[in-house]
Amino acid sequence: MDLTLLPDIFALAVFIFAFRPLVRRAGAHADVWFLGWTFLLIHSAAVAFPVAPGSLHTFLQLVAIWSTDLCGLSFFFVAANVPVRRIETPVVFMISVPVLLQSAAVVLHNPFSSISYLTSALYALPGIYMLATGRRRNQRMIVIAIAFLTFAILTEPVAAHFAPLVAACTLTLLFLGAAYLYCGTAPRCTRGVVAVVSGLITWAFEYPLLAFLTRMHPEIHLQHTLLVLPQYLLAAGMLLSMLEEHVLRTERMAMHDPLTDLPNRRLFEERLVATMEEARITRTTIACLVIDVDNFKAINDTLGHEAGDQLLRALAVRLSWHMSPRDILARTGGDEFTALLAGVNDEHHLRFIAGAMMSAASVPVIVDGKPVDVRISVGIALSPDDADDIDSLRRAADEAMYSAKRRGGSLLAFAGDE
Repeated sequence: MDLTLLPDIFALAVFIFAFRPLVRRAGAHADVWFLGWTFLLIHSAAVAFPVAPGSLHTFLQLVAIWSTDLCGLSFFFVAANVPVRRIETPVVFMISVPVLLQSAAVVLHNPFSSISYLTSALYALPGIYMLATGRRRNQRMIVIAIAFLTFAILTEPVAAHFAPLVAACTLTLLFLGAAYLYCGTAPRCTRGVVAVVSGLITWAFEYPLLAFLTRMHPEIHLQHTLLVLPQYLLAAGMLLSMLEEHVLRTERMAMHDPLTDLPNRRLFEERLVATMEEARITRTTIACLVIDVDNFKAINDTLGHEAGDQLLRALAVRLSWHMSPRDILARTGGDEFTALLAGVNDEHHLRFIAGAMMSAASVPVIVDGKPVDVRISVGIALSPDDADDIDSLRRAADEAMYSAKRRGGSLLAFAGDE
């Protein structure tokens, strides 16, 4: 047994079995990431047991090289299909078949050059399919499709004479493709994303480098520690990116309403403080609108809470239509929304926006196939005219909203109106 591989086997086993439960809430893509690491663990275990040439030796070689291929395929597919699915089952099959056949031909010392040429030509099929399938055409997948077509064209003439090098370049294509797709689909360029991309890129170029040295300079042996550094970098980056995703989701849950996905009271008040401070400096007017659904309790009691939830979600969308990028709309109570409008020009402009909100809200909401009438009351307070601090401004808008309700509802009222 090769004892130098024991630390790698131990580290991979601990990484898979200890960290996988910690990131189980990261999503289904975490399972595919750890599937790739499991294949790498199988590879390390297969090469750790050298045996005499024979059928068992060939079998272990085939297991080792196929597990490496499956590791690269797993990383490629998870990078391509997060956050939305872009590669479907036919493409998975078209990519996997030539990769595994090419590796098998290398291990079995394929005497038929025609099989190597055919395997190399098969790399063109996923590229052609992705280009021909119009609904899957996007910039990233077009680049991947062109990469597979180019790889097939370049390797076809040398497929039989340089089979190990072609197999190594296949892994390079998979790992570079994974790096490109992961970088392109990441929502933010974080430290975790940089580490993952760097690990995939450096890992990708190891395979052709080792194949070249084995063929041209067999006396050169790279240190094992140097070869596994990209794997550790990728593992650290993967965990860091999942942790960053978890922190981002947690922060969003703390600052947003889970029903409507609007900002909650906490985030609204933070934005209100910042906007009022900016308004003081620029000497501009801001408006606070408190919006409440009329007779919402009756709707809940007669149609059920699910109908009330559907109504609130629909109302959140309709009110958002009339918000500019500088404004903010939040759900601050059961059936209460609060809006902050920055840079209000005049009262006519404000009445127009509030009126548009009321018109949009008044369109019946379809709940279980039945239309439900919706009416809202709106209270409006201005800063600095009606109040110059957040508590007074919100209280003035709230009182104006209740004034509108006392007058029958489905009205808008300004602070100070009789």
